Amino acid sequence: MKRREKLGKTIRNLKNRIEKKRLFKYIGIIFISLSVVLVVISVSLALYLRNQQQTYFTNQNIDVESVSIEMRDGIIIKGLVYVDKNLKENTTNSIPTVLLLHGINGRKEHKIDIIYQYVKFGYAVFSVEQRGHGESGSPSGFLSIEPYDMIEVIDYIEANYQYANTSHMGLLGYSYGGGIGASLQALEDRIHAVVLYHPLADIESLTTRIPLKYLIGSNIVVTNIDKIQDGIEIANENNTQNLLLLQGLADNIIFPSDTEKFYEKVNPTNRTDIILKYRPRLGHEGNEKDTTSLKMAITWFEHFYDNQTINITNLENEINGITLFNQNYPSNTISEDLIIASAIFLFIGLSSIVLKFRVLPFWDNLPIKKDVDDSREGKEKYKKMIIYRTSGYMGALLITGIIFSLLNQSILYGYFIFFPIISIIIMLFIPSELHSNWKEEWKSWIKSDLIPFLYSISIVIIPTIYFLLLYNLVTRLTLRFTIPIFNISSLPYLVLGLGPGIMDYLYLREMKGRHAMILMIIRPVSILVFLAFVPLPPFSILGGIVSHVLFILLTGVVLFYIRNLVMFLAKFYKNSSSLYLLVMLPFVIFYMRVFFRII
Repeated sequence: MKRREKLGKTIRNLKNRIEKKRLFKYIGIIFISLSVVLVVISVSLALYLRNQQQTYFTNQNIDVESVSIEMRDGIIIKGLVYVDKNLKENTTNSIPTVLLLHGINGRKEHKIDIIYQYVKFGYAVFSVEQRGHGESGSPSGFLSIEPYDMIEVIDYIEANYQYANTSHMGLLGYSYGGGIGASLQALEDRIHAVVLYHPLADIESLTTRIPLKYLIGSNIVVTNIDKIQDGIEIANENNTQNLLLLQGLADNIIFPSDTEKFYEKVNPTNRTDIILKYRPRLGHEGNEKDTTSLKMAITWFEHFYDNQTINITNLENEINGITLFNQNYPSNTISEDLIIASAIFLFIGLSSIVLKFRVLPFWDNLPIKKDVDDSREGKEKYKKMIIYRTSGYMGALLITGIIFSLLNQSILYGYFIFFPIISIIIMLFIPSELHSNWKEEWKSWIKSDLIPFLYSISIVIIPTIYFLLLYNLVTRLTLRFTIPIFNISSLPYLVLGLGPGIMDYLYLREMKGRHAMILMIIRPVSILVFLAFVPLPPFSILGGIVSHVLFILLTGVVLFYIRNLVMFLAKFYKNSSSLYLLVMLPFVIFYMRVFFRII
């Protein structure tokens, strides 16, 4: 009787296991199938939107062309060219041509609504993506090299576009692009008429609020931010002409006083061809989107390229003669959103199948590992482990601080990139109290954790690559912003995003849970120690000393809870090191999608 009951119980347990496996298998298949369906829908919608856009441009008789221009240092600069198809047939270099320079974090695909207006008024527009932005290569030169890049771009236009009037180019710059334009118009005689929205002409004004000198230090493009020649240094009354400045009075990024300082430098005698127009109650973004500011800019160009009877000293009245064209350019982010959802579904599906059918069976067959040694000798080894690792952690910091105080005073390169790399190397050679030496520890890890690690990392990497490839596909189809992560310039950001987490993981590995809270202390201390070598003044633009203190105090807290999240997920994935990718990689991707590259 007992044997029958025991056999029945065993059979029921086996059936339950089989049913659970089937459930996980079906869940995985469903989510992977949904992922594929969403991709098909996303690409279909992207193709449909692309067709709408092409139809729109066809109906508006506008030609759109992508360009890639190689700079003297081998860096590729990307751009888009917009021109009326009839004007494109011109071969007399007589079509007024405007070079559009985007703002910080901008892309060549920006300002399509504004570009449309200029094209309908008869201009060819070259929207150029500055280095360090989007698909253009290299870190940003932060105004040091970009004006010279744009001279090469004008050379390229002159050599390849017979319709473009490159002897009398128009220049339209916004903020950061306005700063490039402030220098470019002074350096390049082929620039004839210029409109700059709140130009970053005075770098010193910005660096007093954002201490870029110590944040970035030197990179392969910029050796010393303090020595960059900006617009206010390069431009003067003798090399500046036909310039309109548009400045919002409520702008708290580029202050009105900064633009006024630049204006007084280039126009000390109140010439009528150099004008500063203040835009009441408009901030940085508001000024760029304002239709009155747009009409002023178009009126300015119209005076120099079409109708010199326009009185540019009375723009407020003359803009009444400008009627903007109605435009309904088709654009949406549905395809991008579906790709994001698709990648999440793929991750869930892979997790269900791989964990249940690969990771857990492997894990169940492993011998039970001893996770703590409560003997006196074990406790002594545990204390020594903490002391050695903390000493190694702080030792790596001191080495980094000394090197970067002498060679490159940079917080990003020093504290967030070099320090984690050095610390990771050191931590690899300091074993826990459960192992007699580092070789034994990593042999044990290879035997018991390598397989779960590889499976877990595949669960993270496959959906990530899947997402990036498909996201870039649909964004290219729909003239949206790609994520430029498949190039060498993204490597520092991967290290910056993943390095600190991996460093802390190796430092805390096999420490008792309560002792992991040491991270909330050692992180702020490490920042303070590094700041003793490389001082970082408070960011006044972000709240000054208050935000400075909060950053120092909260860094350890944030990283501690990230570590806790990783350890929680590790209960299911049977591996923690690979899960830092899962937690931190989205932040790296977000940064590459939104911001320009400064390192």
